[in-house]
Amino acid sequence: MDAVLVAMIPLNKARDMVKAHVRPGLVASVDLVDAMGKVLASPILAKEFFPDGDRGTMDGYVVRAEQAPVVLKVVGEIRAGDVPERALRDGEAFRIFTGGLIPEGGRRVVPQEMVRREGDELHIESFSENPFIRPRGCEARPGDVVLRKGTRIGPAELAILAQVGAVRPEVVKPPVLLHLATGNELVAPECSPGPGQIRDSNSSLLRGLVNAMGLPFENSFRVNDDPEVMCKLIDASAFDLLLISGGASVGDYDFGAEVLVKLGFEIHFNQINLRPGKPLIFATRGPQVAFVIPGNPLSHFVTFHAVIRRAIGILSGMDRGWEWIDLEVVDEGRLKPNPRETLWPAQAFIEGGKLKVRPQMWSSSGDSFAIATTNALILVNADSPSNGFAQTLLLDLP
Repeated sequence: MDAVLVAMIPLNKARDMVKAHVRPGLVASVDLVDAMGKVLASPILAKEFFPDGDRGTMDGYVVRAEQAPVVLKVVGEIRAGDVPERALRDGEAFRIFTGGLIPEGGRRVVPQEMVRREGDELHIESFSENPFIRPRGCEARPGDVVLRKGTRIGPAELAILAQVGAVRPEVVKPPVLLHLATGNELVAPECSPGPGQIRDSNSSLLRGLVNAMGLPFENSFRVNDDPEVMCKLIDASAFDLLLISGGASVGDYDFGAEVLVKLGFEIHFNQINLRPGKPLIFATRGPQVAFVIPGNPLSHFVTFHAVIRRAIGILSGMDRGWEWIDLEVVDEGRLKPNPRETLWPAQAFIEGGKLKVRPQMWSSSGDSFAIATTNALILVNADSPSNGFAQTLLLDLP
C-alpha cells in the first residue's frame, strides 16, 4: 500500500484490524523471581489437592461428638505440620491449632473460646453451626486450572505459582519497544525552550503508559524531522513494537507513513474517525508492529488507550478488555458533540456510594493539562449529546 491517505475508518474497525494483524510474542520459561508482570502463555494446573487433607481453621479442639453438652477427654495435640498419630475415638478430643490436620474420626473443631477445660477434661456446652474445617481439595484438585492462560502475573499470582510448585512458568516474552519522538521543535524536559521550541512531554507520557502495562521503556530517542535519520535508526534497532510520536498527519514534515513504506511496512490504516486522534497510522512488517501517533499529547493519550493498548496486550499475550459501563455524568454540559466520534477524557469518582464520571475541560488535542487526573474516557457518539448518562471506559478504578 502506498503512503497515501485512505478513508477514515470507525474506531471499532481499527481495533478489529489490530486484532487481525498482531500476534503474541514468543514463549519462554522464566524463574519465579523473574515472573512478575509477565503474562502466562499456558494455563497453570494443580497437581495436588489443596488443602492436602482436612484442616482446622481455628485454634481449639477437634471432636467426634455430635451433641452437646458433653464432657470429653483431651488425649493429644495437633499443630500445623503434625501428622495425627491415630484416629479420634468416642469420648475424646485433640487440642488442635489453626492449619492442623484433622485426624480420622474428627467431625468438627470447637473454638477454644467456646469450651471450658479442667486438666484433661473438656466441657462443651454447645456447638457452632460452622464445623471450622477446610475439606481436602476444597480449593483445588489435581487437574484444576488455578491460573488461566493470558493472566498477568502480579503478587497474588506469584503466591499461587509458588504454592503449586510452578517455579518455571511459561510466559509470553514481553515486546521490545522502540520509540522515536520526532520534531525539530522538541527539547528535553530539563532544557529551557528557545523561540519556537517546546519540551518533549510525549516521551514521558508514553513511558508512564507503557510502564503501567508492565513493560520497560528503554529504547527511546528524540530525533529531528529527517526521514533518512529515522530510517537508519529504525533499521539499526531490534524491536517488536515501534511507536513514533508525531509525523502521522499530512503536513510537509510529517514523514511517518513515508518512513514505514520505505522500510517495507504495510500500512493497514492511517486515519480513524475519532476525536482526538484521527491521523493514527498502524502498520506491520512480519511480526513487527508500528504506530505513528499524532503529536498532540491528548491524541497520544486517547489513541494509546483506544488502539495501541490493545496491540501491546496482544503482543504480551493478553488482549485487554474493552467494557463500557453506563455512568451518571456530572457537569454534562462540558460534553460537546462532534461529527466524529469522541473519546472524552474524564474523571470517574465515587460520590454518595455511587460511581459517577465528570468530563474534563479541554481546549484542543494539544491541551496536555486535560489528562491530569483522567482515569476514564466517555464515548460521545457523533452529533449525539449526553442524556445524563454516558458509556464510559474505565482506565483505572477511582
